[in-house]
Amino acid sequence: MLKHHAVPLRNRIAILVALASGITYLDRVCLSVAAPSMMGALGLSNMQMGYVFSVFSLSYGISEIPMGWLSDRFGQRKILTSIVACWSVFTALTGVLWGYWWLLAVRFAFGAAEAGAFPTLARAVANWFRSSDRGRAIGVMWMGARIGGAIAPPLAALFMAWFGWRITFAIFGLIGVAWCALFWWLYRDFPEQHPAATEEDRAYARQNLKFPTALVSQPPWKRMFSSANLWALVGMYFATSYGFWFLLTWLPTYLIRQHGVPVSKASLYAALPLAVGAVSCLLGGSLSDMLVRRTKSRRWGRALVGLGGYLLSGIGFAGAGFMHGPSAAILCLMLAEVGLDVATPVAWVTSLEIGGRFGGTVSAFMNASSSISAFISPIAAAWVYTRFRSFDAMLISAGAVYAVAGILWLKIDATEPLDPEGFQ
Repeated sequence: MLKHHAVPLRNRIAILVALASGITYLDRVCLSVAAPSMMGALGLSNMQMGYVFSVFSLSYGISEIPMGWLSDRFGQRKILTSIVACWSVFTALTGVLWGYWWLLAVRFAFGAAEAGAFPTLARAVANWFRSSDRGRAIGVMWMGARIGGAIAPPLAALFMAWFGWRITFAIFGLIGVAWCALFWWLYRDFPEQHPAATEEDRAYARQNLKFPTALVSQPPWKRMFSSANLWALVGMYFATSYGFWFLLTWLPTYLIRQHGVPVSKASLYAALPLAVGAVSCLLGGSLSDMLVRRTKSRRWGRALVGLGGYLLSGIGFAGAGFMHGPSAAILCLMLAEVGLDVATPVAWVTSLEIGGRFGGTVSAFMNASSSISAFISPIAAAWVYTRFRSFDAMLISAGAVYAVAGILWLKIDATEPLDPEGFQ
């Protein structure tokens, strides 16, 4: 029997979710920090490294919708424990490879394993939090991701200085395995199933969630694929990874090669956009919840934050493309990340509200679209740099992509669920 605590159980669930999202970015960003050393050790060209970055997104996108459906069908506890364990193994294997093709294969497997992470985590939040609190809870989830991404560059650089890049991947893999044991012990799919749930936890679940305490089988595929609302959501979220994956993959290289930043400082500079993004995630989710309460409109409480966030991100990325010094460029990219991370939690809350009982599947559908831009981004950046010896065109194009995404928020309505019988 788990011990009872005064802190509401749902808040402890939110911390578990945030830890998992942080680990996903520890593992992803580690590769970008190791890239210069790996390219030298394995004899990789710029384009080959671009394909290594992008193959993760290819398998991630292919596997996204099936993994989201599995989380709805079999529950978050089983699915999330399994996928974190698998991707942790593939993270560790990255450090023992010697050839380009083996590296591609392992990173492909890593992407497939991690594909269900965020849809499953988001569905866990939906199970435990009511609509008026869900934006803040999703903000905490994404704050964890950004903190993981922010600490990964300096932490990976430190471990690589001490142990080398191969051992560093093994260490990061072990962190994921430890989280699996903690999650299996502390998490249950629904509040009513948790042995540590208090009467307050149960009352919150009964009165506010209005969500079936049972797993579902078949999503409404026809309704999903014919929904203009859902396609607007998917189109908007396609943009999310285009500039963001440049930050995850090529940012240290951009700072070193284009702005002459020493290797010792590049990892610290690279951490700054994700560090400010951590605060912005919490701010965006909380701001959206506040607007929903104040305006009495869930549609515009979500859409206005998404619109403003993506337009601000577009300004930041485009601005960085015109800067000639590293400090000014990083400031612009920090602004871009603030805008992006104000909007990102709102996109995920909206996907859950449109999806209802099938929130895992719908959020996976949405996230799969961002995998396409995540696949394109590192290769496009590598091509741009190879062609022009500069990443500026890549950054300016990202600004345009985010501006279009912001406009799409005017078409998205969180109050039009695919599943009218689900939670509201």
